Amino acid sequence: MLVERDEQITELTSWATGPDRPQGRIALIGGPVASGKTSVLHRVLERTADSGVRVLSAVTSASERHIPFGVVEELLRDTRDAGGPLPLHGPTGAGDLVPVHTLVAFHARLAGLAARRPVLIGVDDVQYADPQSLHCLRYALGRARTAGVRLSLVATHGPDAGAVPPPVLAELLGQVEALRLDLGPLSAPGIAGLLTARAGGSDRAGGTDCRAADLHAATGGNPLLVRSLLDDASGQQDTDPGSFPAGEQFLQNALICIHRAGGDALRVAQGIALLGSAGRRPLLGRLVTVDEATVRQVVDALGATGILRGERFRHDAVRTAVLETLTDDTVVHLRRRAARLLYEAGAAPMDIAAHLLGHGPGGLDEDWVPGVLSAAAHTALATQHVGFAVRCLRLAEECSRDERERLHLRASTAKFIWRLKPSAWLHELAPLQAALAQGTLPVSESLQLVGDLLWNGWIKDAAVAVRYALDAAPGSGEAPSAAELRCVRLMLASTYPTLMDDAALRAAFAHAEPLSGGPADGLAGGLEALHGVLGSGAEPGAAAEPGPPAGRRDRAATDARFTAQAEQILAGTRLDEETHVTVRACLLALLYAERLGAATAWTDRMLAEAAERGAPGWTAVMQAIRAHMALRRGELARARTLAEEALDHLPPHGWGVGIGLPLSALIEARTAMGDHEAVAALVDHPVPEQLLLTRYGLHYLYARGRHRLATGRHHAALTDFTACGKRMRDWNMDREGLAPWRVGAAEAALALGNPGQAERLAREQLATGAGPRVRGLALRVLAGARPLPERPALLEQAVALLQREGDSHELARALTELGAAYEELGDAAQGKSCTRRAWRIAEACGARDLTRGLQSDQVPPGEPAAPAEAVEPGPVQPSAPEAVSSLTDAERRVAALAAHGYTNREISAKLFITVSTVEQHLTRVYRKINITRRQDLPVSWDSVVAHTA
Repeated sequence: MLVERDEQITELTSWATGPDRPQGRIALIGGPVASGKTSVLHRVLERTADSGVRVLSAVTSASERHIPFGVVEELLRDTRDAGGPLPLHGPTGAGDLVPVHTLVAFHARLAGLAARRPVLIGVDDVQYADPQSLHCLRYALGRARTAGVRLSLVATHGPDAGAVPPPVLAELLGQVEALRLDLGPLSAPGIAGLLTARAGGSDRAGGTDCRAADLHAATGGNPLLVRSLLDDASGQQDTDPGSFPAGEQFLQNALICIHRAGGDALRVAQGIALLGSAGRRPLLGRLVTVDEATVRQVVDALGATGILRGERFRHDAVRTAVLETLTDDTVVHLRRRAARLLYEAGAAPMDIAAHLLGHGPGGLDEDWVPGVLSAAAHTALATQHVGFAVRCLRLAEECSRDERERLHLRASTAKFIWRLKPSAWLHELAPLQAALAQGTLPVSESLQLVGDLLWNGWIKDAAVAVRYALDAAPGSGEAPSAAELRCVRLMLASTYPTLMDDAALRAAFAHAEPLSGGPADGLAGGLEALHGVLGSGAEPGAAAEPGPPAGRRDRAATDARFTAQAEQILAGTRLDEETHVTVRACLLALLYAERLGAATAWTDRMLAEAAERGAPGWTAVMQAIRAHMALRRGELARARTLAEEALDHLPPHGWGVGIGLPLSALIEARTAMGDHEAVAALVDHPVPEQLLLTRYGLHYLYARGRHRLATGRHHAALTDFTACGKRMRDWNMDREGLAPWRVGAAEAALALGNPGQAERLAREQLATGAGPRVRGLALRVLAGARPLPERPALLEQAVALLQREGDSHELARALTELGAAYEELGDAAQGKSCTRRAWRIAEACGARDLTRGLQSDQVPPGEPAAPAEAVEPGPVQPSAPEAVSSLTDAERRVAALAAHGYTNREISAKLFITVSTVEQHLTRVYRKINITRRQDLPVSWDSVVAHTA
C-alpha cells in the first residue's frame, strides 16, 4: 500500500499516457532516501504499460556507475527483435565519451520502437547512471523533440552527498519543461491511515492517532522506517500495542538509509554519533576528514530522511548502531582526535572530557589533558553528575606527569568518593597518607587531610599533618594561611580536643589568629558557632576554673549570638563537597544549644538535599544528627529508625570515630523503649579505640550510662556519667545540650541510695543556666532526692517545663513520679490522673519500661491495657502544620489536653464546657486527622495550649 502518493501517481500516469503525451520530455521524481520514489516509479510504469505504452526500464546503483553503457544495455535487453546488438564502441571526437554512430544507432532503435507505439523510459536513481548512457539518453530525447518521436523519460533522483555529478546529468535533468515531483515524508495522519489499513480497516489496537504521532516522532515520516518499526513490533510477543521498539529490521534499514545518502554519509554519521551532535560542522568535517560542503549535504540528507532531528539522531538506538560500525581502534583514534579538536576550538571541558573518558588513558600524555579533566569534574559536580566527576579525576590522575598534581587530584577524588561510595573512601586516602609520611604531600593538601585523618581516628597522623603545615617556611608559597590554620584549630577545639595535648602544637598555635573574632561565614564561621555553643571559647587544655562554667557568663546571649550565626550560614549554603562539614557544624551548634525547632527544620532540609544529590555519606550523618533531635522530643521510634538507617547508609569503617553519633542515638532510643537485650549487643560491639578521645565519645559514654542505669548497673552508670563529665570539663565543652551528665550521675547516685550527692548534682545542673528541657530533667531528679512533701511542687515544675518543650518521654517519666508522689501523700485521685496521663504518653511514644511499671487499673477507662511485651510504638504522628491547620481553636485545645492524658471530665472542667461538647470536638478531630482512637493523638502537639488551658 502506497500512502499519501496517489496524487503523484495519478499526475505522472496522466503525463505519460494522456492525449498530450510528451515527446522527448522528462519527468523527475525527487525526495529523500526511502521516501517511496522507487515504488511510485514502478506503479507509474505498470499503469503506463497497461495503457499500451512500451516501457523500457533500468535500475542503477552507486557500485555500477563506472560501467560504460550499463544503463543503455539494460534498457535495450528486451528489444533484440527491433535490431541486432547496438554498436557501443568506435572512434569518438575530441572530448566525446560516446562514438557518434552509437548515439545515432541508439536513437534509431528507440525511434523504431516508438513508431509502433509510444515509448516510456524509466530509470531508477538516475544520479548513479554511467556518463555514456546519460549521453545516449540526452541525444535520443533531443532528437525525439525535433523529430516528433513519441519518446519520454521518467526517472527518480535521490541525494548523493559528496559526489561530483557528470555535466551531462545536469544537462539532461536541467530541461525547463521537465515535470518535477518531490515526495515528502509521511504525515502523522498518513501514518494513521497506514495503521488503520494494517489493522484491517479498524482501530482494533486503539489510540491510532497517538500511535501514529509516536511513529512520526521516531521516524520523521520515512515510509521505510515506519514500516520497519511496525514489522519489528508485530514480530515480538508480549509487546505493548502502543510501543515501537527499535528492532533489527528497523536498525538495518536505518543504516541502509545512511549508506544511500552518499559515499561519505556513513563517515559523517559516525562523526555525529561520536560528537553527539552535528552542530559544529567545520569540526565534524575535520574529525572525519570530509569537506564542509559534503558534511552540510549529508546532514541535510539525513535530516530529510528522518535519521536526524535537527543536529542530533532522532533515535538513540540508531546512534548506537552507527557507533557499532566502528572498530575499537577506530573509536580510540576518533575520540582522541575529537578531544584535541574540541580543545583547540575552545570547547567546554565537559564536552572534551566525554571523549577523553571514552578514549582511556593510553596515549593521553599531553600537558593540557589533566587540567581539562579537572575543570570538567568541577563543572559536573555543579550539575550533580558526581560519578562523571570522579571518573574525570581518576583519569586526570593517571594522565598527569606531575607528582604534586596527582596528589591534589587524588585528594579531590577522595572528597567526592565519600559522598558517592563511602565504602571505598579509605582506599582513596591511603596514597595521601603515604605521601604525608614521606613528606611529599603539598601543605594545602595536608591541612585538607587533617579532618579525614581525625574522622578515622588517626590522631597521630593528624598531628603529623598539622605540624607539617606549621613547619612550612613563611613566604615560601607553601605556608598555610591564617584562615586555614584557624579552621584547623576550631575543628580540634570543638571535636578532637585531645590533639591539643601535644605541647608542640600548642606552642605552634600560640601566635596564630584567635579562635573567635574572625569571619563569621563558611567553614570557619560554622566551626566557630559550634565551638562557641559548646564552651566559653577557651583553648582546649587550658586550666579550667572551678564551678559550673555556664554560671559565670550570660549563656543566653552567647547562645543567641552563635545560633543566629549558624542559621545565617545555613540560609546561604547549599550542601556539597566543600560545605558539608560547615553544615554539620551549624546543625550541631543548634542541637547543643537546644534550639530544636530550628535544628529540626534545617536538618530536614539538608536531608532532602542529600537525597536529591544521591549522597549516602551525607545522608547518614544528617540522619544521625536528626536522630538526636527526635530523642529530645521523646520520639523514640523515630530516633531508632533514623539511627538504624544512618548505620545502614554508611558502613562502620566509613564512620570512623563519627560512629559515636548514630550509635549513641540508637542506644538511648532502644534503652528508653525497653529493648535492653538489643542495646547490650550494641554496647558489646567494638568501637574505634580513639572514639573516647573525641566529642563523639561523649555521646557514646552518656548513652552507655543510660543503658547501664536502666539495667540496674548503677555503679557502672555513675562511672560513665562521671567520666563523661570530666572530659567535658577538661575540654571546655561542659554543655548540657551535648550530654546532661550531671542529671545522669544524679539519677545513678539516687539509685545507689545517696540522695545528698544526687541533690548536689541536680542543683549544680540547675545553676549552669541550662535550657527548659534540661531544667525539667534536673527538677525531676531533685524531687527524688527531697522529702516527700516537697516532691509534688518540684515535679509540677518539671512537668510544665517538659510539656512546654515537647519531650514526651521525659514528660511521661515526670508524670509517673508525680502520680506516685500524690499516691504516697494520700491524694489518690490526683495520683491516678497523673498516672493515666503518663501511661497514655508512654504508650504513644513506645516507652515500654514505663508502661510495664504502670498498673492495669490505672489505664484510662474504656482503653484496654496491652500486654507489656506486645506494646509497640504508636503510628506515625501527623505533622503539626498539616494537622493543626484543619482544626478550630476549640478543637485544638481539646485535642491537646486529650493527647496529654486528661479525661473528658477533666477537659470539661479546665475549659468550662460540657462533657458532651468535649466528645463532639474529639469526634471531629479524629475525623479531620484520620485517627480512630485517643492514644493516636500526637503527644507533642501544641503542648503550650495543653499547659495553659
